[in-house]
Amino acid sequence: MNESAHPVVEELRGREPVALENARGPSGIPAAPGFYAWWLINRAALPDVPLGASPPHLLYVGIAPSRASSRATLRSRVLGNHIGGNLAASTFRRSLAALLWRREGWTPYVTAKRTLRFTADENAALTAWQFEHLRLTWAVAPKPWTLEAQIITDLQPPFNIDHNAAHPFCEAMKQARADCVAGAAPWP
Repeated sequence: MNESAHPVVEELRGREPVALENARGPSGIPAAPGFYAWWLINRAALPDVPLGASPPHLLYVGIAPSRASSRATLRSRVLGNHIGGNLAASTFRRSLAALLWRREGWTPYVTAKRTLRFTADENAALTAWQFEHLRLTWAVAPKPWTLEAQIITDLQPPFNIDHNAAHPFCEAMKQARADCVAGAAPWP
């Protein structure tokens, strides 16, 4: 992080990453606008992703809401879409699925509308994987969509594609997502 880093960058990096069960609690992730960051605690869980030497390892940065007309909050986005949602509701879950489906023996499915899905059991297995291997930090910010490009550029998380084309993992992440869709079976 450079000396002129934005306060949001400093807060996302400076907070102790929180276990997902604690993020769900009443003093967990707030129902407010801002940024959230996903951190990997065990490098061996995603060995093909280029990460720093010491944990936790930043994987992804997201925002809630994504625009002024949305009512999404950090809490609704993270708990509702990224932990409790399906692949269609979360770019982050799709990225994890793209890297894990073969190794874990999961079958991605694609609906008639080209929406990527897992069965309920595989979706639950992905959530369990998240609880075991990931942690969260967040920073409240009133209009996160106005800062998104700057924050992603400053942090360079390997799972983010938008605003992060120079990251050495960007093309591999795009290819993994495409391979997952190409390997998907028709939704039953």
